[in-house]
Amino acid sequence: MVEQGVKFLKKRDFLSYVALCLDRREPLNIGEAVDTLKERFCLPNKTALSIVRKLVKRSLLVKVGDLEYRCVDPLVYLRGLVEKYSAVRRGRSKMAC
Repeated sequence: MVEQGVKFLKKRDFLSYVALCLDRREPLNIGEAVDTLKERFCLPNKTALSIVRKLVKRSLLVKVGDLEYRCVDPLVYLRGLVEKYSAVRRGRSKMAC
């Protein structure tokens, strides 16, 4: 059970995020991101755009200009998840580790 803001991405969304980050190190626009997901995972346009919007909403794609976004390093994202999860676990368990 996930609590207190520790929210994991769905597998499809996480793999899309990693694929975008691995393919592009420089900023990319929304169209390029959608095209990358469509070509790589054979997704429909609507689904690919929905995934990009989710990543922007979760601040995994950060806006750097008009319609240009850059990927947050996946290790930064994973480190944040580990920290949040461990805080939840420590709060749930009253015993010392």
